[in-house]
Amino acid sequence: MNDVNELIEELRTLITASEYSASERFPAAMKRVAGFLADVFGVEQAEVAILWNRGDSLAFVWPEFLAEARELPVKAKLPIAARIFRSGTPFLDNRFVGREHMVEYEYVKEEDGESRLIWKLMGAAIAVDGERLGVVQISRKRSAFSEPGPDFTPADLEALEKLAARLGPSLKAVVPY
Repeated sequence: MNDVNELIEELRTLITASEYSASERFPAAMKRVAGFLADVFGVEQAEVAILWNRGDSLAFVWPEFLAEARELPVKAKLPIAARIFRSGTPFLDNRFVGREHMVEYEYVKEEDGESRLIWKLMGAAIAVDGERLGVVQISRKRSAFSEPGPDFTPADLEALEKLAARLGPSLKAVVPY
């Protein structure tokens, strides 16, 4: 977890750097946070999702290829991210591919031109001073015939919750809405 201190300091420097506009800081910060989380949990950057509250909905701020996707209504029952956001309760399911869930985002083409199903998923709310601002999700995506990787553990979920809490203020400072 000491590396998170370095990341927070790096984000603080980026956020306060006058040579970068807010529109330049945001993608650089998101890429850095996604890369950090991907490294911590042994996933690809495209398997990290960060959704942010926009009033009555959640919008993807990462991965970039989902930024223009339709927003998720906060009150919707099917999206796991909406449930995490509403309740503040973390989520872990290593058999997610078999669970009823919204699949439309899984069919969006990724940077490599492929689309992959989410096999395993964990997520936690991002909150600052008791206010829920968004959700971070870590998944293991694979095509139908490849190994989805190791299960997430309760310790992984606990680490994700702690990281979401630590990164919340930096994300709040950089997300433009």
